[in-house]
Amino acid sequence: MKARMTAKAAEHRLAAAGLEATEHRVRVLMAVGGTPYPSSAPEILDAVRAKSDINRVTVYRILDLLVEHEVLNRLDLGDKSRRFCLREDHDDEHPHFHCTRCDRYLCLRHAQGILNTEGLEGLEADIRHVDIRLEGVCPACRSTT
Repeated sequence: MKARMTAKAAEHRLAAAGLEATEHRVRVLMAVGGTPYPSSAPEILDAVRAKSDINRVTVYRILDLLVEHEVLNRLDLGDKSRRFCLREDHDDEHPHFHCTRCDRYLCLRHAQGILNTEGLEGLEADIRHVDIRLEGVCPACRSTT
């Protein structure tokens, strides 16, 4: 995923989702889009606070709003840990890779068909979210071994 989302790109993404492009929303979206990996809420808060005066609750509410409007994906990692990354489009449920050495998460693209849904045919379910996480050691950590 590309890093460095511009203010104009953030405004466009918000408008496409039917949201007003307030200064705080733009800054939060730029913070998430400014990294090539899923970021934690505290990381996003620090990035936004470096350029603007904003409180923690406002950032968390904006993150929830952006997830609700399918602008961001939220990775629920257990133990109350969450990370956020950009969605490419409305249907963008993509898998992630977690490095067990450096604890970094990476978005995996082009992983269509990673979930075989044949076994779900008799299940009367309305699946709203799929979360697939692969774990191992990233190339950067492997090269330092």
